[in-house]
Amino acid sequence: MQRVLRSQADFAKTLIRNQLTSLVIYEAITTTGAKAAALLPVANRFFNQVKDADLSAYKLAHRTLLSKTAIRKVFEEILPRYAKEETTFVSGHRLTPRRSDSSPQTLVRLIKLLEIEPEKKTVDNNSQPKLEPKLETGKKTNNE
Repeated sequence: MQRVLRSQADFAKTLIRNQLTSLVIYEAITTTGAKAAALLPVANRFFNQVKDADLSAYKLAHRTLLSKTAIRKVFEEILPRYAKEETTFVSGHRLTPRRSDSSPQTLVRLIKLLEIEPEKKTVDNNSQPKLEPKLETGKKTNNE
């Protein structure tokens, strides 16, 4: 059964394309439950079709995504993170309802977010040891 987001099919298609473009750029978006339910299968299908990075994948990405920066990010940053055998790229997690109108919210995100490695500190053995400053006490001696 097809989910109906609005009465016009072209509006729903554009809405899904816009959310998919935002998902690629920001790697995590918060949206309503109905829109997330419509976006998840489309996003997983899109990433499965473009993971080969051949000419047809580039054509599909240009046809689907609305931004050139999103297309570039798919092929240069997102797809190298995933192995060839993976089939699920996007997951949805329910959040608390929106405060203003109590509509159910869902966090849609890429499963493998960019993992930032902590900077490794290098030790330079040739450097001279640092001298610690002398702490002065408030007591005065007789020599002063």
